Amino acid sequence: MQEDSLMNRALLKQDAKDAMKAANPHPVLTTLVFWAIQLAAQIILGIVSSIGAFLIYLVVAIVIGLLIGTVQFGYYAYSLKVFKHEEAGISELLAYFPMLLKIFGLSLWMGLFIMLWSCLCYIPGIIAALRYSQAFYILAEDPNKGIRQCVNESKELMSGHLWEYFVLQLSFILWYLLTGVTCGIASLYVTPYTEITNAGYYLSLKPEQSYDGGYGCDPQPDNVI
Repeated sequence: MQEDSLMNRALLKQDAKDAMKAANPHPVLTTLVFWAIQLAAQIILGIVSSIGAFLIYLVVAIVIGLLIGTVQFGYYAYSLKVFKHEEAGISELLAYFPMLLKIFGLSLWMGLFIMLWSCLCYIPGIIAALRYSQAFYILAEDPNKGIRQCVNESKELMSGHLWEYFVLQLSFILWYLLTGVTCGIASLYVTPYTEITNAGYYLSLKPEQSYDGGYGCDPQPDNVI
């Protein structure tokens, strides 16, 4: 995002909606498969837990945790491709298992430091989470980057944009309320919508990105919503 431009949330969200409409298969279907994988993992854990062997349960829980974390990363990468109008399918969820250990390492690094900052107070923990929020997208775009490099680049991208990103997350609150009112049914749409919007926000932060009618960046401050 250029320094002399401001993010237009309405434009960013409209770009995300347009990208969802253009995606094939529709992100709702991909999200449904993503949830099915998570549900299957929970069922497996429940079955193993009923056996009563703690050691076996612990091993299975760790393995499933690694696998689900990798699928979650695949969902981030999928959202990024959808916003960029690149070819992306359900297989994207399962495409990153060769990176399993790096994804786990990045998750562990971020989780550890967010937890440590949270020990001081909730606010430093929230700030840390916001600063690291772009790390997965950075890794998704360039899998050759190291864990620390992704974290450091995320902090650089988010410098001066923490409040902006926080407000963007708050702007989805009515969608989250709709999810609650519909007993979670609406989240089939809300989940990909928010994730694809967040992916677009990452793209708008990149220094080389100039406004070309997309990526949610509006060079006219008076039009900011």
